[in-house]
Amino acid sequence: MSLSIDSLVTDLMFQSGDALDPEVLVEVLGGQEELAKKQVLDPDMQDPRFEMELSPSMPFRRRGERRLMLIDDSVAPMRPDPQATTVISVDLRPARDELIKVCTAVPIRIGRLFALGSWGDAVWIVRSYRDLRGLCLISWALDPAMDIDGRRRASPLGQSEFEEKLMAYDKRLDELDEDQIRACLGDANIEEREDGLIIIDMLEEDGTWDQKNSLMREMAVAAIERFSHFPGAKNNEPVDATTAEIEPAAESKPEPAPAPEPVVEAVANVAPLQTKRLGDALLIIFPQERFDLEVASKLGKRDWDNIVVPVDGINGETKDMLYRTGADFVAPIEFFSEVFVEGKPLSKPQFEKDAHSYEGAHSGVRSMEVQLPRFGPVLLFTRPDGSRFVSSNLGEAESLLGVLG
Repeated sequence: MSLSIDSLVTDLMFQSGDALDPEVLVEVLGGQEELAKKQVLDPDMQDPRFEMELSPSMPFRRRGERRLMLIDDSVAPMRPDPQATTVISVDLRPARDELIKVCTAVPIRIGRLFALGSWGDAVWIVRSYRDLRGLCLISWALDPAMDIDGRRRASPLGQSEFEEKLMAYDKRLDELDEDQIRACLGDANIEEREDGLIIIDMLEEDGTWDQKNSLMREMAVAAIERFSHFPGAKNNEPVDATTAEIEPAAESKPEPAPAPEPVVEAVANVAPLQTKRLGDALLIIFPQERFDLEVASKLGKRDWDNIVVPVDGINGETKDMLYRTGADFVAPIEFFSEVFVEGKPLSKPQFEKDAHSYEGAHSGVRSMEVQLPRFGPVLLFTRPDGSRFVSSNLGEAESLLGVLG
């Protein structure tokens, strides 16, 4: 199955135990002829790593709950350059209305609308605000460097710590009540219907969508900074809806003064980024411990404020260039399966079969264009010593090797 980045995805998660009538689903989607225009993906029929890389649903999705993703690649890409802009100028109101129609007709637990390869949702349809917060906390639950209390570590959690965090996931969902979660949504469009559906959309009046607004809403609903000391304990502190609307979650505490101190401590021992010139362009070189899918997502949004930290020691001239013209990046990866080709995790045999080989001074180097989840197209290249790297610079690998040394 070949998947096109920036396709429009209708994501459906069904309630466990409720019988799903396929004929009703096909009918509400417009019949077989209309359904044939989209790719229907059942993540449970793929390698488990496929869903984790494409759009993770664990630990939110319970055992026995089915999931279907309807991918409309006829509109792809919805932006000329998904890496350069967060604004999708396509009118998504018809897709939103179709999603509402589907969720009304079949036993849906969650319905979502998003762009393939990007983080954030244009529309949420849920049956409880608790489930909505569960969706927004998936990234916290799966982040290997964020601990049970929402603090980012300089190194990955140990296995026992990570398992402890996953065990606390369900308890965290009970810390805020419906009114508190609703307040976190700010001025998002919310409709609470008599049939139990709660519809939240982040679309503009003309149906266009700025993913940045969705990410802000997701951070506000996750409310990691409001985690209770004991997972599951009720947090009775009222939410300021105005603050939830315009400020990142990490800055919404009423006492911000002491907040910078732990941040400095957290990054003090982190390996710094390196910046190099590659022709007229700027190149950021990531160390292993500074690169993951969350960082890839920030790179795709050019969110430099949350990528570069003081320990990196980037001078003013370089920082001005970074914000003015952007930068390419190069980062090490450990496994071929961390990147995708034609919608599937890359395997070593496929890489060895399809990769371009270099000769002369760079004999033993191989490269191949692949897709990096939450970012987009990248160049994967390997060195003779077996080390593997990805870069947003899609040119020849020789120039990157010259910079890496």
